[in-house]
Amino acid sequence: MMTALFVMAVTTAVVIGILDTEQLEYASLKNTIEYDRARYLAEAGVAHAMAMLEQDITWRQGVLATEYPAGSGETYSAEVADGPDATVIVTATGVAGRVTRRLQATIKHGG
Repeated sequence: MMTALFVMAVTTAVVIGILDTEQLEYASLKNTIEYDRARYLAEAGVAHAMAMLEQDITWRQGVLATEYPAGSGETYSAEVADGPDATVIVTATGVAGRVTRRLQATIKHGG
């Protein structure tokens, strides 16, 4: 009887340890995914702003918060401002879950 209780106690401790480790790995993976998705969304904001600038180099309105993909709750936006030496500075923000990433690009029109 004592041996059975000991085996059950050890088994329970091992199972709890494994479940705790798996939960930690899942949380870590979720954070990594959100971090990467926020970066990709910020890149989408830069690409969107660059597409608008290709159509009209004087455009400075920026990109309002855009949900992508639709219904996901994840967004990107971009601010566009004049920079030094005839450059344009695009600052894009991507938001995925609890993670926000910012990406800045300096663009020089022409040669």
